[in-house]
Amino acid sequence: MDSLDFLRTMIETVKYDDDYKNKDQLLNILRNSYLKFDQTNVFATKSYQFWEYVSLRVPVPMLNEAKRLKDVFERLAFDIYEETAEFDMKGLNIKPKVINREDNLHSEHDVVFDEIKDTIIQGIRNAKYTIWIAVAWFTDSEIYDELVVKKNEGVNVRIITSNEESNNKIISKLECEFEVVKVPLRGYWGNSRLHDKFCIIDLDYVMHGSFNWSKNANYNDETLATALDKDFARIFTDEFIKLYNEYK
Repeated sequence: MDSLDFLRTMIETVKYDDDYKNKDQLLNILRNSYLKFDQTNVFATKSYQFWEYVSLRVPVPMLNEAKRLKDVFERLAFDIYEETAEFDMKGLNIKPKVINREDNLHSEHDVVFDEIKDTIIQGIRNAKYTIWIAVAWFTDSEIYDELVVKKNEGVNVRIITSNEESNNKIISKLECEFEVVKVPLRGYWGNSRLHDKFCIIDLDYVMHGSFNWSKNANYNDETLATALDKDFARIFTDEFIKLYNEYK
């Protein structure tokens, strides 16, 4: 099996198999890692068959956490592994990911129609470096609290939102904590506005759709698409930077 296909299968299995209770931890590690098959010249149990190891290359900051979960990753790998006439799996190794490796090893796209707010909060919680938000209406205090937690952990949080009365309740709080750019209402009647709803996490994960970060949005029929895809995220990042520079 191709190493990329193997890793994708690990991710999908964790997502949908209820036997895995610590899904968030496992998925966060897998989505930021890559996988290799390390073949040996040691004979396995069949004639002319050799052992090989599945090596999960994990970002250095996640290494200790991954090693604590090694038994879970190894069980998962054994479940997925397909023995061949040439090789059989001996075990799984947790190794450090090569620093500055730029390969976009896989992309993952999904869409949700229910529990959208929970998906957004989980995306925020998974952030390690940056959270850049462009959203028309932001009035949800619970999402605000999650962002404050990440800011206090050192994550860079930037927010672009519409400068209008419906946002007044929370916008002063946002400005006290984060870099905030307010986009004015435009047009002859003042009814042209920022209408974006997207969030970029660590420049490689995007959440976007119809869902505003407001209490009312929880009662509507809404859509949220997510993408773990560096090239896709780069398009949103370019748009964010354009808006940020235009209205800051």
